[in-house]
Amino acid sequence: MPYTEQVFNLPELHGLSTKQIEVHLKLYAGYVKNVNAITAKLAELMGDSEKNALSLAELKRRFGFEFNGMRLHELYFEALGGDGQIVGSLADALAKQWGSLEAWHNEFHAIGMMRGIGWVLLTFDVKSQTFHNVWVSDHELGHLAGLPVLMAMDMWEHAFMVDYVPAEKGNYVTAYMKNLNWSKIEERYTQVQK
Repeated sequence: MPYTEQVFNLPELHGLSTKQIEVHLKLYAGYVKNVNAITAKLAELMGDSEKNALSLAELKRRFGFEFNGMRLHELYFEALGGDGQIVGSLADALAKQWGSLEAWHNEFHAIGMMRGIGWVLLTFDVKSQTFHNVWVSDHELGHLAGLPVLMAMDMWEHAFMVDYVPAEKGNYVTAYMKNLNWSKIEERYTQVQK
């Protein structure tokens, strides 16, 4: 069954231009296309898995990068289009763990300002009932095993280079946070607690 590209009906965003979003969405579409191409090729190569073992191994490794790139971008775009105001049980839980929402935000922002390309994720460990702000270098490297992702901030340069140069990525982080639809993130948080 092929994966389908999601359509995101985003309003005009503050600090993120329409062109920036269009460029970024095209990159997301490439991940969906690549996931489907790899899936089809894997099915073909499985016809003789012994003969194709090397190719299968490399494609399986690549699949993790492409699949996670697809899913992280979906989490990213799904959470845009709001006013950036966080309220509700998620806000209360973040403030409780970090001492204040500002302290959580400062840590999340600081991780986004680290050198390099990757993602900043807000994850939730259902078992220990704790949140984690984590850096993921490549789409498939750095995830904490089994932890659902509540929020994904793309820190690859394609996410901001139309609007901001690397030295201005702090402006991008601020713009991203101002455009969050926290009700969507709250919905994810509620779902993982069930």
